Amino acid sequence: MKTIAIINLKGGVGKTTTAINMATLLAEKHGKRVLLIDNDPQGNASQFCNCYDGGEDTCGAAEILYRRTPIIQEKHGIGIINANISLLEADNAIRTGTERQENRVKEYLQGVKQKYDYCIIDNPPALLMCTINALCAADEVIVPITLDNWALDGVETITAQIEELQALNAGLRIAGILLTNYRKSDENEIAESWLRKNCKYRVFLTRIRRSDKVTAATYYKEPLEKYSQRSVAALTYRKFVEEYLITR
Repeated sequence: MKTIAIINLKGGVGKTTTAINMATLLAEKHGKRVLLIDNDPQGNASQFCNCYDGGEDTCGAAEILYRRTPIIQEKHGIGIINANISLLEADNAIRTGTERQENRVKEYLQGVKQKYDYCIIDNPPALLMCTINALCAADEVIVPITLDNWALDGVETITAQIEELQALNAGLRIAGILLTNYRKSDENEIAESWLRKNCKYRVFLTRIRRSDKVTAATYYKEPLEKYSQRSVAALTYRKFVEEYLITR
C-alpha cells in the first residue's frame, strides 16, 4: 500500500479538494482500492463524504490516535475514516502520555495495508501531532499550492519541516508540488517560472485549473468526475493523477 500525505501549512490551497478527487480518481478510473483518512479536526473531507457527525462522537481519526479500531465508511467508491473536533482532543491527550506518540497512524495502517492499494491522508494547515503521525506513516507527500507570495514562501517552510521529519521516517519523500486554482496571467506565469527554476523538488507539469465547478461540487458533495466531468478542473485532476501514476 502506498500512503500519500496531502499537506500545506497554508489554508485555502486545495488540500481537501485534491485529496478527495485524487482518491476517487484512483478508485474509479484506475481500479485501485483506496482508503481516505480525514486527518483535519475541521472535518471538511468528512463533511464532503457525508460522514461528519459534528463532534458528538469520537471520530475515526481520533480512534487511531487512541490506538483503537476506527469505523471505515464507504463513500464514492473509497473507504473513509472521518474526523471532527474530537481529533483535536485526542491530539492534545496523546501529547501528555509517556508512550511513543508519532507512530500511531503507522501502526494502524500496518494492519490494513493488505486491503488497500493507496491511502490518502488529508491534513490540517498546522503541524499538530496528528500531522506528524501522518508524515511518519507516509511514503510520499504532495504539497498543493496557489501562486501567491505567501504560498511560495510556504513551500520552503513545509518542505523544511518534512525534511526534519525524515529523521523519524527515513523513507519519506516529497512526490511533488501541485499548482492549484491556476489561472493564466502574467503574474502567475512569472511565479510559476520562478518556482520551477528555484524549487529543489519536482513541480508537477499538470496545473489544476481554476473553475467555479470546484466550489459547486462541494455544495453537492460530489467529486468533480461525477459533478462536472467536462470542467477544466476535472480534466486537469485526471491529467494530474495520470502524471503521478506514470512518473512516480
